[in-house]
Amino acid sequence: MADHRAPAESHDVPLRVIAARRDLGLNTVVDAGEPSITWAVASELVEPAAYLRGGELLLTAGVNLPGTTARVRDYVASLVQVGVGAVGFGVAPVHRSVPARLVEQCHAQGLPLLEVPASTPFAAVSRAVGEELEERHLRDVRRLGEAHQELARAVSAPAPVERLLSVLADALGGWAVLAPADPALPAHSTPGAPASLDPELRSLCAKLTAPSGPHSAKAAGGSGEVFLHTVGTPPEARGVVLVGRPEPLAITDRAVLRTATALLDLLSRSSGDEPPVPGLVLTGLLLDGGLGTEGAAGLAELTDTRSDAARRATGGPAADAGAAYRVLRAEPLPRGPHTAPGGLPLETHLVDRGPETGGGRGPHVRAILADRGESAHREHLDLLRSHGWIAALSPPAAPDGLPGADRKAATLLQRARAAETPLLWAEGTDPFETMMGPDVAAELSRELLGRLAEPTEAARTLRETLRTWLARHGNWDRAAADLGIHRNSVRYRIGRIERDLDVDLSDAEQRMRLWFALGRHVPGP
Repeated sequence: MADHRAPAESHDVPLRVIAARRDLGLNTVVDAGEPSITWAVASELVEPAAYLRGGELLLTAGVNLPGTTARVRDYVASLVQVGVGAVGFGVAPVHRSVPARLVEQCHAQGLPLLEVPASTPFAAVSRAVGEELEERHLRDVRRLGEAHQELARAVSAPAPVERLLSVLADALGGWAVLAPADPALPAHSTPGAPASLDPELRSLCAKLTAPSGPHSAKAAGGSGEVFLHTVGTPPEARGVVLVGRPEPLAITDRAVLRTATALLDLLSRSSGDEPPVPGLVLTGLLLDGGLGTEGAAGLAELTDTRSDAARRATGGPAADAGAAYRVLRAEPLPRGPHTAPGGLPLETHLVDRGPETGGGRGPHVRAILADRGESAHREHLDLLRSHGWIAALSPPAAPDGLPGADRKAATLLQRARAAETPLLWAEGTDPFETMMGPDVAAELSRELLGRLAEPTEAARTLRETLRTWLARHGNWDRAAADLGIHRNSVRYRIGRIERDLDVDLSDAEQRMRLWFALGRHVPGP
């Protein structure tokens, strides 16, 4: 039987939901399990499998359906191999009923088959699949928002760790445990959780809390699966969250788990009964979906601890919902003395100071700063360097864009570390050049372009053709019009490039690599 399971990270709808819609009038001819449908596609190609990704409801009127049993067998086998969820066969005008050969082969190979009546256009089936997918997406969004609200309330409740784990377990329909990195310390758990972890789970917890270990893992447990995720950085100081449930985690479930681990990290960093961050900011972000005017003012205050005079000198952060912030990443210089992380003049309350963790990684700092303009930030980076630290600063971002800004700061820090000079993500910064210098990028470009990098007229012509064809997304006619040549000439040149470079330009990754190389090619003499 065909494997109709959709990928764990995809959105889909059960076939039975589509088949049960009265407005479509579909009839199940071959019932073969409960496939998950990711989309509906109409195709009359002789071999449509080459253009499918798996999980589709393939709609066809059988215009080019093979006329022999052997060829129908091969047709169905190709659909099963690529993972098509089901076939919807439209009767009339080509066939008055579903061909017996197709029914026989779908039965034999376990491919669900539906009959689409003449009164139901394929567009209506495609729209129905889209509506059901959108409904499930909206349901996930609502569920995620409700879970975030409950998790935010749990942070300020009595015994917040126990309450937060209880909310997490309810949201995911299972049990939850917060296992400390030190086995001698007591664990926090919810009803239904095992009294003690079995050897396999203890071994996974040890791997996750080891320096440079993975952040997540899963294992079989009882009648379902157990999912493990580290809490904070370094994980050896804060432990691992375990969640057990019968079904795998979907996209929304993973988002809820990540939020819970982030809040557990905040709770572990708080001292006594004081909240880990001011309640106005946390409540606005998690409950209202944004900061608002009062929350923005609170965040602006947290991210700029300079004196009022210093703020006025640089304009200071705007205390409104449109204020921008930057993420700073810093590490000590490889040589010479450096100030301890706690003694750095970071001028913000929102700081994550990581101690030396072993495995070759020393102390490190991550912080959120109010945007003060490039000039002020460059002076700040120079100040940190005088303390023996090399730092990189992200571009300005709104509060909801800070995760992306953090990733850019981390990437920029790699280049800053190699150059041993602080770097600021300024306007117009090439994100690829943050990962490698211009010389390295040019050398990589020459390697990727091969013979096309030669300083000859023929190579220049091929580079121009490739650039134009890629810019036109492989459209032969538009590329030919831009180049002022016949479309067959474009086909010939692209074919020659594929032969010379030994690449397949139908592969999106190969096209991406060559586009990168063309953009960083430095012409020779």
